[in-house]
Amino acid sequence: TWDASALYELTDDVNVFARVAKGYRAPSIQGRLAFGRTNSIANSEKTMSYEVGVKAQLNNALRFNLTGYLVRTKDLQLSAVGGLNNVTTLINAKKVKGSGFEAELEARPIDALTLTIGVSYNNAKISDAAAFSNGCGTVNNVPVCTVTDPLIRTIPSGIPFVDDTRVYSINGNQLPQAPKFTANWTARYGVPVGNGEVYAFTDWAYRSKINFFLYESVEFNDRKLLEGGLRLGYKTDKFDVAAFARNITNDASAVSGIDFNNLTAMVNEPRIWGFEVGVKF
Repeated sequence: TWDASALYELTDDVNVFARVAKGYRAPSIQGRLAFGRTNSIANSEKTMSYEVGVKAQLNNALRFNLTGYLVRTKDLQLSAVGGLNNVTTLINAKKVKGSGFEAELEARPIDALTLTIGVSYNNAKISDAAAFSNGCGTVNNVPVCTVTDPLIRTIPSGIPFVDDTRVYSINGNQLPQAPKFTANWTARYGVPVGNGEVYAFTDWAYRSKINFFLYESVEFNDRKLLEGGLRLGYKTDKFDVAAFARNITNDASAVSGIDFNNLTAMVNEPRIWGFEVGVKF
């Protein structure tokens, strides 16, 4: 593995940079055979990544960073989890292509107010016509989900799946748990009072659609998540007393699932209200 980077100062306030790196991961073995017949082995993976960007800070009141990146991985190690027989199978995807950007901005338009925002785009797709995965499990021989990937009717030799009746092509799929878009933003306003400060702070986070597994289905995904928080308090050098709320819009979103015998989903935390006292000593 290796990496090389360069930084150039355009002005005292603006820098541009570039970085190239090569990564490596050794072969892996899935040796737990509680529900399977044989070990599964994933070969070593190799990654090349490229990154360019700009960093700027103006008058101590505005900071801006922008980065674009390109990633190419050969033989990416992936886990095909669950399915008909509740087996975790290690596989390699011949190629996975990733690209995107990240941007963040921090501003202080007035001394009492601080604003931040961050956005990103991430395209991370499997590129391998020979990449396959089992679909979800069944109840009374009826699949518990609707897989939208192509069904492979002639299984190539060497495919390491316990069940070879419902194998699907995952070529072109976005990697699981990898939203294409994310965003977060915050605002803080504080007013000096006595020996401390009365403040209000809010923070928000958004992500777009995610798939839970290597295969794509109608059921095992979540279209979006948007969570916000609010905190009102009084703070001194020693004390911090505040009321707070998390997930104030009570957004209910699935974040993962179990697909081997039912449609179980894990969801995010519900709306939470609370009161907090902190002391430094």
